[in-house]
Amino acid sequence: MMMVLKKDTLSLMDPVDRSLLHCQPIIDIRVWGVGCNNGRDFAFVASDKDTCVLKCHVFRCNAPAKTIATALHEMCSKIMAEQTTRSPSMVRSLTMATISPEDLPRQVDFLDAMRQRVQKFEVQYIGNLPVSRAMGMEVLNRAIESIMNTSDSDDWEPIVIHISDTVLSLWKGEDGDDPFWECQVRLLTFLGVGHDTHTFAVIVDGGTQRFECHVFWCEPDAGIISEAVQAACMVQYQKCLVAQTPPPRSKMWRAGSKVKRANSMDGFSFPAPRHQGLSPPKAGSSTTKKGMLAFFETFRNKQSAVSTP
Repeated sequence: MMMVLKKDTLSLMDPVDRSLLHCQPIIDIRVWGVGCNNGRDFAFVASDKDTCVLKCHVFRCNAPAKTIATALHEMCSKIMAEQTTRSPSMVRSLTMATISPEDLPRQVDFLDAMRQRVQKFEVQYIGNLPVSRAMGMEVLNRAIESIMNTSDSDDWEPIVIHISDTVLSLWKGEDGDDPFWECQVRLLTFLGVGHDTHTFAVIVDGGTQRFECHVFWCEPDAGIISEAVQAACMVQYQKCLVAQTPPPRSKMWRAGSKVKRANSMDGFSFPAPRHQGLSPPKAGSSTTKKGMLAFFETFRNKQSAVSTP
């Protein structure tokens, strides 16, 4: 397909007959970035006009993706200038890999939509084990297969998983004052669906280069839960960007400035093997994490996961 940037719209067209495949208003794009695969991967997150669900669109480009990012930056600058002229009191902007912290959005509509919203799913908790890396479908699939091969389905724990924009928690039914395990969404470094589409797993950052994979069995499949956790991660990433935004300046930022990545908190206490000794996360010192790169790798390995709508 062919991408066309014109006025205030990003359009995807058929290169043969030039028919319109998708039309995306730039003002509705929440965040975008360039991947690390020779600079040829490009992605943006936007709200779907029909379902109002945030979706991440990922592209492999024939030309350097930085060209698209630069063009979007220039178009956003014009849109910002026009909005400032019409309403000087309202500061609104869009983001990308080379936009400055001063240009990050001060008001993000979808944050309010997700805030305090908790989704609940009945699943079976299979178990957890340490993994060597923070991300990657290969790492995730090895962990899932290892736990599946060493556990009996009769030992799996029926639980209810609660997913909000800030916390992922496990509850034994609806009763009880506290979850038997919970994790801050900002500590999730990777998520995915296994070769068996009933299996879903997340990798958690425990600090000091310690990572642990938690595996779940889902019915009828793991697609819906995967989408819910992805949405929470994108909201959390946007919150980090907004939180890092200093007061706006009147002078335009240099083109070479870079967006600071979202921070991850060290000091998470892992649960003991299997189901025992599960404990909530504890606050500690922060370390810089590469937020968008996990999503690029997830989509590059999409054949191992359930297709999202």
